[in-house]
Amino acid sequence: MTRRALLALALSTALAGGRSHPAAAQQVVFAAGLPTEIDSATQAALTRELEQARLRGLPVEPLVAKVREGRIKRAAPSRIRSAVAALAVRLDSARAALGVASSAAELVAGADALGAGANAEALRAVRAASGARDVAAPLGALAQLVATGMPARRATQLVVELLRHATAPDQLLAFGVAVEADVGAGVPAEESARFRLRAIEEARLLGGDKATLGATVDFSNTLPTVQNARPRRKP
Repeated sequence: MTRRALLALALSTALAGGRSHPAAAQQVVFAAGLPTEIDSATQAALTRELEQARLRGLPVEPLVAKVREGRIKRAAPSRIRSAVAALAVRLDSARAALGVASSAAELVAGADALGAGANAEALRAVRAASGARDVAAPLGALAQLVATGMPARRATQLVVELLRHATAPDQLLAFGVAVEADVGAGVPAEESARFRLRAIEEARLLGGDKATLGATVDFSNTLPTVQNARPRRKP
């Protein structure tokens, strides 16, 4: 499963307000289940992996999605099994960092951030700065920032700073996506982040106008201007 797909799954779960439920997870594994074209040996191994994840209280939906992704990409069975096992490890690590009461969306976003290059310390810092708030969106922003090549410590500082200013979840996500788009257009991550932080602060002072967050910044002049352009997607 790609980082964007994992983030989308985390956000959709967060918006629905859902948490991982063992019965629902079991239904995903054994009813919706694994693609039928997988050979029996791989099917059995993956079913064991998913069942173990379910018993540990981990969300299995992203693991099943990882299997389907592997089939779409025509990956070898061994690579699919390795990818699923690695994702399960990241989900476990995310729960260890974020707490056992974390929602499925938070664990998926945490695993996504870890996969992008963040560490457990970064996840704990985001959790601490969020208080009682859901951390799926902040962790999604963290994953986006780290994926641009920004050092994990700096990315964590930016997300924590935004959380301390009570930045809304949609603004946090827009921030991460916008920085990633700017980097794709050739803007240094740190320079883009500073501009986007100013945009958020100005939006806060002006009553919430977020128009500049989703545009690509043109740094060709001394003073940055904004070009209306869609964020570039990674392949």
